[in-house]
Amino acid sequence: MRFPSTRQEAEAWFRRYGWSPERDIGAEADVLVQKAREQAAEYGVSYVVSEFARDFIRSFGGLRILFDDSPENHFVAKPGFAYKGGAEGIEEFSGELGESLFPLGFDTYDGAVMLVDGRGRFFLMHHTGNYYLGDDALQAVTNFMTADMQDAEDFYV
Repeated sequence: MRFPSTRQEAEAWFRRYGWSPERDIGAEADVLVQKAREQAAEYGVSYVVSEFARDFIRSFGGLRILFDDSPENHFVAKPGFAYKGGAEGIEEFSGELGESLFPLGFDTYDGAVMLVDGRGRFFLMHHTGNYYLGDDALQAVTNFMTADMQDAEDFYV
């Protein structure tokens, strides 16, 4: 399987899974945001929802995008986290960046969580560390899929 290497190829790839530049799930995005906030509250954590988080969820929310050759490895664009301890990890990562992060979704292989801050920077929280994915939503999802990322420590305060 060959992964997208250009923006056009990435757009074509994601369209196969229901995404388009015009996609807007409307009020359903608010429901997804609320569920993520409730999930975090169970662990005593709260999230700030930026315009970047809302825009991403309106565009990608609810999608399940194949990430590699393994049919079990998808990015699930469902705000929240896959594993216990995710809320605390996001809170700690937010502190390291000096910016609130909001979880946008996770991969089904190892539960890595894609996040965005209030400045529109996309990050990944993975068991191997924290990573920067980019400042553009489509590019960030592509970078997550292709593991093209840089260490987030470069962005710590």
